[in-house]
Amino acid sequence: MPARGSDQFEKVKKKIAKGEVEKLVKDMVKIPSHPDVPTKEKEVAEFLNEFLRDEGVDSRLRLVEKDRPNVVAVVRGEGGGKSLMLNGHTDTVPPYDMDIPPFTPKVVSGKLYGRGSLDMKGGLGAMAMALVGIRRARVKLAGDLFLTAVVGEERQSEGTEDVVLKGPRADMGIVGEPTDMEIQPSHRGLEWFEIHFHGKAAHGGQADRGVNAISMAARFVNAVEKDLQPRLRARKSKHTLPSTINLGVIQGGQQPSSVADHCVIKVDRRWIPEENLQKVFQEMYDLFDSIKKEDPRFKATLKRDPSNMLTMTHVPNVVSPSHQVVRALESGARTVTGKAPKVTSFWGWTDAALLTHFGKMPTVIFGPGGAGAHARTEYVLVEDLVNCSRIYSSAALQICGGKQAV
Repeated sequence: MPARGSDQFEKVKKKIAKGEVEKLVKDMVKIPSHPDVPTKEKEVAEFLNEFLRDEGVDSRLRLVEKDRPNVVAVVRGEGGGKSLMLNGHTDTVPPYDMDIPPFTPKVVSGKLYGRGSLDMKGGLGAMAMALVGIRRARVKLAGDLFLTAVVGEERQSEGTEDVVLKGPRADMGIVGEPTDMEIQPSHRGLEWFEIHFHGKAAHGGQADRGVNAISMAARFVNAVEKDLQPRLRARKSKHTLPSTINLGVIQGGQQPSSVADHCVIKVDRRWIPEENLQKVFQEMYDLFDSIKKEDPRFKATLKRDPSNMLTMTHVPNVVSPSHQVVRALESGARTVTGKAPKVTSFWGWTDAALLTHFGKMPTVIFGPGGAGAHARTEYVLVEDLVNCSRIYSSAALQICGGKQAV
């Protein structure tokens, strides 16, 4: 980082205190914002918006659906510089019978516990404090620095779809999902299927008069494990982890003394950039055809799970490791932690793909470490929170440019 940029960063760094980042994340964890809450993300969005406005950051709420606002905040640039968007989601998954109090956050041995602490109110709080730090240090940016705190990432990405369609727009972005402080420019696409198997009902005492849909589903499972899964494992990607298929849910039949005339399997399919969605679908149909050759009674239909997406396909995310946003994060991480971060591939799916592919804003994933996202015990590392906030600040200074106000 050039000398002037280094001086600016040191002033911003002093404005981002560990205790403040920790308190902000705790305050957000205290506010339930999962799908079973009647007003969903409303309260946590209102809290974050008020926090930013109290700090002098230009922030507002924009409704996506009833009681579900995005927070759209910006530190305006004076012009002539590139813009950066920091993006994170305000929703979490439900508590799921957690082994810890989900909404009573506490820190033990450097770990901040609570539902959403890691996924992803930790990263979101660190991003918010990056804007606050730059504002407090009175750094004048050339390009705009945005924060979009969005609803619905855990479901249909309604919030980020709204950003893609209505703005704001930036030259590049960072999503603050937990990455253990690794920079992750790429990840696989995600498709959820429902496979319906159609049989013929009959009495269990005359089972030969029926066609058992559960047996059809079993043949399909066997074909996936023996044929499709090995082929997916063998596929290589230069950008991401390999393709996968997971059979996550099976439901079928009415009662033990009836031949099941219907069964459904719900499937999670992670696909690599070297594949395309048509190929993903065709491989499933090919399995149907192969089974039907052995058993002409086999009948199955393939549907996209409507709960997986709103209007934008969950495509893979691919950003070059040499992109400016990656280089800025690398430089920031070396400055803050004293060591070079790893550049790897994210294992899950994120809203970064929508920003990159549909929004034309190359976006990478970088966030704190911890454990237990969606699990019974969830925590984020407090030291990572303050480090991430300072790294986001450093990246923003490099990308957006800036000078110290007089």
